[in-house]
Amino acid sequence: MTLVFREREVSLAHILILPLLAVGVAFLAGSLLMIWANVDPLVGYASFLSGSLGGYVQVTDTLLRTTPFLLMAVGIAFSNRSGVLNVGAEGQYLMGAIATTATALYLQSVGINPVVVLIISVIAGATAGALWASVAGFMKAYFEINEIVVTVIMNWLALKIMQWLLRGPLKNPLSQMWPMSPPVGVKLPIILPGTRLHAGFILALVIALLTHYILFKTKTGFMVRVLGSNPNAAKYSGLPVKKLIVFSLAYSGALAGLAGGIEILGVFHFLYEGIAVGLGYTSIIASLLGRNNPVGIIGSSLIFGMIYNGTVYLQSATGLTYTFSKAVEGLIYIFFMLFTILILYEVKLVVKREES
Repeated sequence: MTLVFREREVSLAHILILPLLAVGVAFLAGSLLMIWANVDPLVGYASFLSGSLGGYVQVTDTLLRTTPFLLMAVGIAFSNRSGVLNVGAEGQYLMGAIATTATALYLQSVGINPVVVLIISVIAGATAGALWASVAGFMKAYFEINEIVVTVIMNWLALKIMQWLLRGPLKNPLSQMWPMSPPVGVKLPIILPGTRLHAGFILALVIALLTHYILFKTKTGFMVRVLGSNPNAAKYSGLPVKKLIVFSLAYSGALAGLAGGIEILGVFHFLYEGIAVGLGYTSIIASLLGRNNPVGIIGSSLIFGMIYNGTVYLQSATGLTYTFSKAVEGLIYIFFMLFTILILYEVKLVVKREES
């Protein structure tokens, strides 16, 4: 017996509405877990919605948390469209954060203009992510080594590099409690007074729309989509398959690295070990939920930003432990995935009979 998945024809309206439908089913599942923990789901979700959408500050905080999901998910979608699966966004994000931190600390130490430091640091983050992802692309294109295996290994390697740097060259001598870098003095400009929402959110929206244009309106995007839909046709029609594979992963890695850099310059302002907290893996779900369409991913990333922000308020209002609130969040993600598969794909069970 074999499960066969066949992609359905889904309109743009479905792509935009799907996250809202999925969140309803997911929240229903999460309420069952809260009942089991003797927590009133109405109280829990009231605090959840209040924390994510309950006011001006809460809404802007949700948009703030949406930014890294949006950038990383759009990058993952781009590589997915080429038929190359990037599960290394977490590591690329870390390398972008490392490069941005190191670049900003060095440039500000030698007295460079803060605006110049900001621009170069952002570029450094995107470049580091692109180079990190290109390693997997090169090995896939020229040695046919599975990109999933390589990117997973490089996630682990990026984490270990960061841990070493935070205990060595990037260690803050004033921090005695946990490893962290010195604070970065430059910051992304705030776009709404009285909030933490920075210019990185606008940049992420622009990049999402630009990526949509590249994929569906340019020759490069057409070649990427041909490679993903029919690799043999791409090969025999003379397309530069190897270069496209490397480019797709590099583009994906650049957006993940950019997300890491933006988080340093716009949110945290220093590097520490827990900066990623599974963002790369959650962004894979956001990409799938948006059906690998950058416009659809804007909607799915907003949902994940809301979940991330709302879970914090859910924990404080209900008295749930951090791990239990994360279990509710994880259950929501699981049902997101299940709901996405059932709507976007026709699933059939094929039974093969052995010939006598």
